Amino acid sequence: MRTLALCLAVSSLAFAPVAAMAESPWTVKVGFSQVNPKSDNGRLNNALDSEVSSEVGFTPSIEYKFAPNIVGEVLLAIPFEHDVKLNDAAGVNQTKGTSFKHLPPTFSAKYLFTPDAAFSPYVGVGLNYTLVFDEKSDLGKLKGKDSFGVAANVGFEYRMPNSPWGVSADLRYIKIKSDLTLDTGTGATDIGTLTVDPMVLGVSAAYHF
Repeated sequence: MRTLALCLAVSSLAFAPVAAMAESPWTVKVGFSQVNPKSDNGRLNNALDSEVSSEVGFTPSIEYKFAPNIVGEVLLAIPFEHDVKLNDAAGVNQTKGTSFKHLPPTFSAKYLFTPDAAFSPYVGVGLNYTLVFDEKSDLGKLKGKDSFGVAANVGFEYRMPNSPWGVSADLRYIKIKSDLTLDTGTGATDIGTLTVDPMVLGVSAAYHF
C-alpha cells in the first residue's frame, strides 16, 4: 500500500497544473545536443564514399507562446565542426584532413499536448537553415553551399511545481545537405552532394519568464 501511495503521489506531481501565476510568453532554454548524421553521406567525385562524424555542442533556444497549445521556437547553437572520412571502394580512408563547420538555426512551431501540466509532451515541425563554412581538405580548396531543409521534433518538458524552472529533452530530424566543389589548382569542380540529415538528441534547462 505504501508503494502504491508513493506512485500515485509522483504521478500527481507529473500531471498537476503548473503555477497559475501571471507570466510572460517567453521561455529561454540552454543545453546540449548531439548531432548524429545518417549513415552513407554520399559519394563524392564518383569515387569516394563520405562518412560524417557525430558531434556534441551547446544549443540554446528561445520560445514564444502564441496560444496555450502553440509555441514558436528558434533553436540556436555554437558552430559544430564535423570530420569527414572519404573511403575508396575497398573501404580505405583516403584523406584525414577533410572537415567543415556549420551553424544550423532551426525555426519550429510546436504543439503542446498538456500545456497546463507539469509534464508536457510536444511535437513540432519547422525549417532549418544551415550555414556551412571553414571547409578544409587535403585534396584541395573545398567549398560547400548553405542548406535549407525541413525539420521535425518530438519531446517533453517537466516543469517544477510553483517554479519558473523546468527540464526538457527532445529528438529532432533535420534535412541538411550541401553541394560541394573542389579546386585542386585548375578551377572549382562539382564533386557531389554531402547529405548529413542528422537525428539530433538534445537536453536543456528551461526558464519561463
